[in-house]
Amino acid sequence: MARTGRRSAREVGVQVPSRMTGMTSRTSSRRRGWIGRALVTVLLLCVAGGAAVVWASPVLGLKTVAVDGPGAADLAVPVRSAVALPVGLPLARIDLATVRNRVLSLGPVATATVQRQWPNTLRITVTERIAVATTQANGHWWLLDATGLPYRQLDAQPADLMPIELATPGPDDRATTAALTVLSSLPAAFRAQVHRIVAPTAYDVTLQLSDGRTVIWGSAGDAATKVAVLPAILKRPGSVFDISDPTLVTVRGD
Repeated sequence: MARTGRRSAREVGVQVPSRMTGMTSRTSSRRRGWIGRALVTVLLLCVAGGAAVVWASPVLGLKTVAVDGPGAADLAVPVRSAVALPVGLPLARIDLATVRNRVLSLGPVATATVQRQWPNTLRITVTERIAVATTQANGHWWLLDATGLPYRQLDAQPADLMPIELATPGPDDRATTAALTVLSSLPAAFRAQVHRIVAPTAYDVTLQLSDGRTVIWGSAGDAATKVAVLPAILKRPGSVFDISDPTLVTVRGD
């Protein structure tokens, strides 16, 4: 029974020219190449446009400098002044290390971290220094933190902080470190009796008491032993109590 309907060129014995097949293949190849190049171009334009927005456009520019952390309420204004960046500056172009160094240059700032908070905020988290004593330098009173840094100049001596007399106050000064170590080792009840600490060197720390008596403490070593013998020693009559060697205590004066 003969087949009816359409038959392919191969079935009827018609040969498709190879030239036509090649032309069709080249046309398809060119079309695919053009589409690929167009997609690459579009992608590059998108990348370039995105980079322009990030690096040059105020769309992602600085609008707010947010200050938080312990002591932020007192430090917010000086921190923002120290940052000194123009509004609209793209966040991506802000050098975080430079900003951090500017903030740390402020005396009351102990630590600082700086972060970009997209789209328009620079967030600075600060920790304020805590004063543990005061000292005089260059004719002024200064606050001292636990590291021994004189970080804030004062108009007058604060009544609630221990004054320490030092030759060259600072974190790298051994006498400063020794005096602060001695101060931290004193019991609160006895500390209230101390009028002033004098430390010309790290080995000659002296406590001047409010009643006029003097305790020669010596170095910052053996603090626990010195604190233990101190109450009994102060019951003796005298004006100068030398406990620099707590195993050989001496008392002088009436």
